[in-house]
Amino acid sequence: MKLLTTIAAVLISISAFSQSYVKYENQSFFLNEETIEMRDMKRLTRQYRTGGQNLSNGIASFNTVKYPVSRVPLFLGGASVVLFGPLIVLIASESGPASAPDQFSTVLTGSSFVVAGGVIMSRSFLSNEKFIKRADKQFQKVADKLNEAINQQGIKKLQKVMGQ
Repeated sequence: MKLLTTIAAVLISISAFSQSYVKYENQSFFLNEETIEMRDMKRLTRQYRTGGQNLSNGIASFNTVKYPVSRVPLFLGGASVVLFGPLIVLIASESGPASAPDQFSTVLTGSSFVVAGGVIMSRSFLSNEKFIKRADKQFQKVADKLNEAINQQGIKKLQKVMGQ
């Protein structure tokens, strides 16, 4: 009988500890089945001091979907890195004859800049689904971190923050 009581107590404590207060589904946050606005989520992350960077990253990914013109700086940054690679090789070749290992390392450095810039430029052409998936992943992390913080710090702080 004592074993049965202990098992029941452990199961109840586990279910109470892992309760989710903040949920994220379909680009919306919910607190106790009510939709939360993004400014309230920012306030929650500040009060609990967790998930703020994930929330910012998710918002940035969503803004990239909403405003495709925000991809232009990413493209231009990649283009400048791509152009910097051949410039390194050109400057090294103008400095005079060099040994074979020096030429190889110069060409390797220049080509690595071209590859890195190409990767940066290609990110600006990703489809909206990729950006939405990234935002979903970040927002889910925010919800998980907030739920963990709420479980550790108590529901009374949540009620105070949300004005309930």
